[in-house]
Amino acid sequence: MGSGAVPVVLIFLIVVFSGVTIYSANRDLARAEAWGDLTRRFLPFVVLALMAISLYFVRAFAEGWVLFAWMILFGVLIIVSSLFSVPALERRANGVFRRGDYPQAAELYGKLAEERPLARNHAFKGAALGASERYDESINASTKAIDADPEYGLAYYNRALVLRRMGRKTRAVKDLNKALEADMPRRFRSAARKLLEELK
Repeated sequence: MGSGAVPVVLIFLIVVFSGVTIYSANRDLARAEAWGDLTRRFLPFVVLALMAISLYFVRAFAEGWVLFAWMILFGVLIIVSSLFSVPALERRANGVFRRGDYPQAAELYGKLAEERPLARNHAFKGAALGASERYDESINASTKAIDADPEYGLAYYNRALVLRRMGRKTRAVKDLNKALEADMPRRFRSAARKLLEELK
């Protein structure tokens, strides 16, 4: 393998890793057969794959305007595809949640759950309601998420957090165990294990 092939192989590995990462973060959409939503999440991956494929042809123009234009084009495409990969309402709700305006986030996630009654939307609403100390509503939203997708571990985890705040430790432990058996991102899995140890 020549030194010219190394960048192509590295980009190929990045593309494969990106695709696997996107899919593993959105398995709930596949379980819900929300193919349109799942396809949207893959838009940046598709652009990255096209960039990797086109690099093979653009390498010949190591100097000059072609390489520069190629870099600008794919830079813009990556930004645009990232914006379109997440629905505008979800992006807005996520931003409001990160800023700590939990009542507003709960309202936006509620609208999102009405438009797209996916487990993740109910779970996000439940998390925002829990952070707003609206515990009963939070538990109801998390339960709706679990009913929609019993494999969505984040819903069990969110409900366990609220149950713990309400002093219902036995039920919180049960939900944490279910969360660990279900599909859940690694960082939440670690947090669930830690919380489980604290509650035992």
